[in-house]
Amino acid sequence: MKRTTLFATLGAGFCVLAALSCSGGGGGGTGAPSATATSSVSSGVITGFGSVKLNGKEYQTQNTSFVVDGQPGSQNDLKVGMVVTVNGSMSSTGTRTATTITQEDVVEGAIQTIPGTNDRIVVLGQTVLIDDGTAFDNSIAPPNISGLVVGDFVEVNGFVKRKGLIIATLIEKKISPAICQVTGVVENHNSGTQTFTIRGLTVNYGGAVFNNMPSPAGNAWNDLLVEVKGTPCDRFTRAMNATKIEPERINVPDAAEIDVEGAITLFNSTASFAVNGVPVVTNANTIFEGGVAGDLALGVEGEVEGALTNGVLTAKEVSFRDNVEIEGDVTGVAPFTIAGLSPLTVATDAQTTFINGPVAVTDRIRVRGRATGPNTVIASEVEKLSPAAQVILEGTVQSVVNPNVTVLGVLIDTSPILDSNFKGPNDVVIGRTAFFSAVKVGTLVKAKGALSGGLMLWSEIKIEGANNKACVKFSSGSLPTADCRRT
Repeated sequence: MKRTTLFATLGAGFCVLAALSCSGGGGGGTGAPSATATSSVSSGVITGFGSVKLNGKEYQTQNTSFVVDGQPGSQNDLKVGMVVTVNGSMSSTGTRTATTITQEDVVEGAIQTIPGTNDRIVVLGQTVLIDDGTAFDNSIAPPNISGLVVGDFVEVNGFVKRKGLIIATLIEKKISPAICQVTGVVENHNSGTQTFTIRGLTVNYGGAVFNNMPSPAGNAWNDLLVEVKGTPCDRFTRAMNATKIEPERINVPDAAEIDVEGAITLFNSTASFAVNGVPVVTNANTIFEGGVAGDLALGVEGEVEGALTNGVLTAKEVSFRDNVEIEGDVTGVAPFTIAGLSPLTVATDAQTTFINGPVAVTDRIRVRGRATGPNTVIASEVEKLSPAAQVILEGTVQSVVNPNVTVLGVLIDTSPILDSNFKGPNDVVIGRTAFFSAVKVGTLVKAKGALSGGLMLWSEIKIEGANNKACVKFSSGSLPTADCRRT
């Protein structure tokens, strides 16, 4: 795979979010696990069967109830790439059993446009990004974007990344539905005219059922992640007459074990945000894998694990998949190469965000992204910076033999680094000996240095995060690559 002004305060935002999470409605499964077992809830992309696998967990399904496309179904109706919510239990021996599995699309309607970039489609005013992590149903031939045409009715599974932007994990072609649906972030809410927008789509809700929403007074719905059902569904749709509006969230108030995959759809601070509409809080005991708390931001994707109490997820682990950071001067483009970091190359795709304009040779850039090979990176964000001498490389360790560490194919010779510049998590000085005792293949590290006479001289290296793993999950994309899927 290649892939705000929200609530003014934590109190105001989470009062609304927690209330929504605990109420009934769309966005997740229902049904309570047995009182004799530990409750277990998981929301994410299906990665395999036998039972049902997602988020590195496997749920037994012998007596499970299924809801697919809003209708009773069976496991045979599920497909790899579908986004589901599993509500179940975990036994004392660690066996997980699903009580209910609920699948929901993120958008369903007619394709309005297919831009010439051939990496996205527009459905109901939402841009749906397609990459090598997007699965295509066998109803589409050939099974890629070339099998789609304007006017086709499609169901898209995936995640809302930002306002008006969806990451597709599965696309299916369907017969024209009587009612279409879209999930997105509310903007321009006006209770007087009973309208709002979800980026390129205007929604009229005068005749809609919205019992599970908060009071619509004024612009109270702005920045809420909602699911809207309505008509018409054709390719010419610029306005939708809503029949039903629901907040997108998990429909259980409490769970001893919960993990949620998706994008940060609301961001108050690194201690208070929401993933796919589920409110999350972190604390001093939260472990950050593949990054640090400062990497959290609106639109960042990944997985949060912890416990759910009164609709709020207290994070035990927050896992990033975009765990590569690069900073330096550009020596080549398409793909980017960076001075001092040979043989590393950086590619871009439909999901790459460029900040401060296009990039040319000699520009200084900061790249955030993920590894796609031993010395290749796909960028989620490329930011043009002011000139500076420092070079930064952050990524997982491929090999380590004191004094050398290899990251993304780049040999980091630590010989010039002072003992006081070998650091552990949270910038704690640990010295050379402790550093090389702690660092293993897969450890996330960040090195800083500068070019001198054409040679890279490294001046600092530190271990990032608290519980590093070679495979991490917060990212700018959708499905993990095959070697990153936990089983």
